[in-house]
Amino acid sequence: AETLDQEMQVIFAVSVVIIVLVLGLTSHSFAEVPVLLLTFGAAALLNMGTNFLLGEISFVSDSVTVVLQLALAIDYAIILLHRFLEARHTLDDRSACITALSAAIPAIFSSSLTTISGLAAMMFMQFRIGFDMGLILIKAICFSLLSVFTLMPGLLILFSKAMEKTQHRNFVP
Repeated sequence: AETLDQEMQVIFAVSVVIIVLVLGLTSHSFAEVPVLLLTFGAAALLNMGTNFLLGEISFVSDSVTVVLQLALAIDYAIILLHRFLEARHTLDDRSACITALSAAIPAIFSSSLTTISGLAAMMFMQFRIGFDMGLILIKAICFSLLSVFTLMPGLLILFSKAMEKTQHRNFVP
């Protein structure tokens, strides 16, 4: 358990560094990166903080889910961010955020429902770890959706001026 916990901390740190580099290279503005990371961070803290409600969970589930949630939350956040950036060409920040949410919600929900379906199927494994992992990751998706739909719009409006000021050329053709 201790070895797995140490390895997952290293894997998580490496994942975050790689994701920050990829986001920095593929973003239109450097200020987009903190918006995405804060959105993920809130979702991860909510998920890890509510694990005690389940009573006892597998140490493997507890260790692995944060890295898996990172991919899910960032994906949903990128979808909303891109909708916001598209809408911002013609609208003010608040209206662009409202338009982006109304356009992104169906895409994000359909994406999350397919993932939730797969994880729910995993809960029927004979081994207890399948149930733990499925339940914790479904909870992670719900918290990711919550943070993307509630926290991220505020962050987008808060960081919108910084996004304009820190725009950069495309590093990836």
